Amino acid sequence: MKINIKGQETKDLKINSSSVKEVLHELEINSTEVVVKKDGIIIHEDQLLTNEDEITVIKVVFGG
Repeated sequence: MKINIKGQETKDLKINSSSVKEVLHELEINSTEVVVKKDGIIIHEDQLLTNEDEITVIKVVFGG
């Protein structure tokens, strides 16, 4: 699977069938601090991914 981390790098990760949350955990990325897009659409952290998928991880800026 190809993972584009917006503003940083692109990584390749071999997975069987994992959820977005599991992939983020593997990459040591906090799922509450990012949104993930697949095919241009924001997907939920429970969405299952395969090796053929390409996702984009976008860090969310928040605060006051």
